[in-house]
Amino acid sequence: MSNGWRRSASQGKRGNMIAGDLLDVNVFDPDLYANGDPGQNGLPVELFARLREGAPCVRLPCEIPGHEESAWVLSRFEDVSAMLRDPDRFVSGGGVTMRATHTTVSEDGGKPAMITMDGQAHVRNRRLVNRGFTPAVVRSFEAHFRTIATDIVQRAVDLGTFDFVGEVASQFPLHAICDLLGVPDADRPALAQWTNTLTTPTDPEYAPTPAEFFNAMEHMWAYGLELADLRRRSPGTDVMSVIVAAADSDALSEDELMGFVFTLAAAGNETTRNSASHALLALLQRPEQLTWLRERVDRIPDSAIEELLRWSTPVIYIRRTAARDLEISDQQIAAGDPVAGFVASANFDAGEFPNPLELDLARQPNRHLTFATGPHLCMGAHIARLELRILFEELLSRTKDIQLEGPIDYARDSYVRGVKRLGVRVS
Repeated sequence: MSNGWRRSASQGKRGNMIAGDLLDVNVFDPDLYANGDPGQNGLPVELFARLREGAPCVRLPCEIPGHEESAWVLSRFEDVSAMLRDPDRFVSGGGVTMRATHTTVSEDGGKPAMITMDGQAHVRNRRLVNRGFTPAVVRSFEAHFRTIATDIVQRAVDLGTFDFVGEVASQFPLHAICDLLGVPDADRPALAQWTNTLTTPTDPEYAPTPAEFFNAMEHMWAYGLELADLRRRSPGTDVMSVIVAAADSDALSEDELMGFVFTLAAAGNETTRNSASHALLALLQRPEQLTWLRERVDRIPDSAIEELLRWSTPVIYIRRTAARDLEISDQQIAAGDPVAGFVASANFDAGEFPNPLELDLARQPNRHLTFATGPHLCMGAHIARLELRILFEELLSRTKDIQLEGPIDYARDSYVRGVKRLGVRVS
């Protein structure tokens, strides 16, 4: 057994004894996050701390319609990180959430995509577009992204009072990723609506009924083919043109092409949107940190971006499936069991982050797991970092003061840590 998977016998016994009062806790309950306390970052931080201390690996129920019954929950940074870096023991093909229907698993009616691929299939798909997301390539996007951000932020600031999510945080990444995919302007609102429904299906505002979810899925697949045909007729340097060329050379199947469109569109919309929203609330709650950032607005330091990403943690957990029998913290996990690594707990583990509930924009080192780690490290991480930096540089350079105008409205979901509304008033 590799290092990190075993702890002392005394810790294992203590964990089993303390786990008794945690066994009925549903950490997968979407209401737990929809009703989160903004003063605690919207997360059940005390519950996560109890899990890390007393039951770092424990099987917990998931009593939600349309979800699997239970999973092994990992809450410590060390264990979550080790799981994500070990694709031989923990595979992605069974889905990355606890939902019974996975949009990127063919057996569930979805389309295959990198996020739920293993082995050579994952390597092959990732290699096809990886060159379009290197740090050097992403840096070349900066001028264009800044133009987009300048227009969006200035229009919002001119309003004086506005919903930061609706006017800024959702608009900027939407137009940035759509430009990279070559999506026409007229199609962008529909694409945003479909990705909201597919990524946050337990929120009744986004997915009022299961039928709405499956309808969005069908529209997304059909649009993937429509967009591919558009890029064939008018190829360019965008990522979608690269994907279409790969499909036409038989390096990608038609289903894989559709899976690519969903994965890139959803990831491109969600990460920056939710990270920016959680980050802004945190800054408004901590004026000294906001002042520190304003003093460096000409070029926001990398440490600040990494800390805002750690703090926001837009994905609550990442699910894997045990590929073989194994043992973690003296718990026997059987092959085929679902294992959920709670990034939202790991990113606030005091064993890795000193004073984890303190927002420290100068924090270094900062090995957060917001973009996962290992072979499935988020391919768009460099884009998300760039977008977050540009967004806050433009927002802070155009305002003297920002105040909250009403409470934050969290999405009802236990996988995506979404923000639906955040009212602000600026001067």
